Amino acid sequence: MKSFPSNYSDEVEVNGVTFQTEVQSVIPTPKLPFGRIPFKLGIHVTNNTDTYLHFRRIRSIEWSKILSDSDGNEIRSGSDLLRLRVRGQPYYRVLPGESSFFPLAGILLRRIYQLHLKMDIDAGGFLYFYNLKLGSYQLRLNYQNSGLAKLPRKYLSEESSSSTNWSGSVTLPDVEFRLGR
Repeated sequence: MKSFPSNYSDEVEVNGVTFQTEVQSVIPTPKLPFGRIPFKLGIHVTNNTDTYLHFRRIRSIEWSKILSDSDGNEIRSGSDLLRLRVRGQPYYRVLPGESSFFPLAGILLRRIYQLHLKMDIDAGGFLYFYNLKLGSYQLRLNYQNSGLAKLPRKYLSEESSSSTNWSGSVTLPDVEFRLGR
């Protein structure tokens, strides 16, 4: 299987944290009906503070108006936000001065003659973008975390007892990718 490089959005810093979207530059289409192709998609986060920070996984990606075609037309979307079970911890932890990658597990699906893009918004369900065509698209992600919820003690280690929930909202600049070969 051919490997494709990634495209990155410009970095945005909010409340001492730098965010950047990464998406695979070219997503090949599945050849067979009901085929699926996983692709790299996520947010790079750098903690520029001197505090251990926790970032919520559940319901942290704003899902409206995030995918548009090369003419700027918004792509019709839907969601499946029901998750009966959360795998792993409900928070990402980023150490002071460190970076982390928050994966969003993108999958391109072929349903007979139609292409659909599926984004796993981690512990909060899936987003679907329907009836895609070969060509270029722009993706815009919005990560938000109120920071109001207290962290359960079981997610705190001795060295991170002074950790806190990051609080803020960031809309990342568009990043382009292409469906096709």
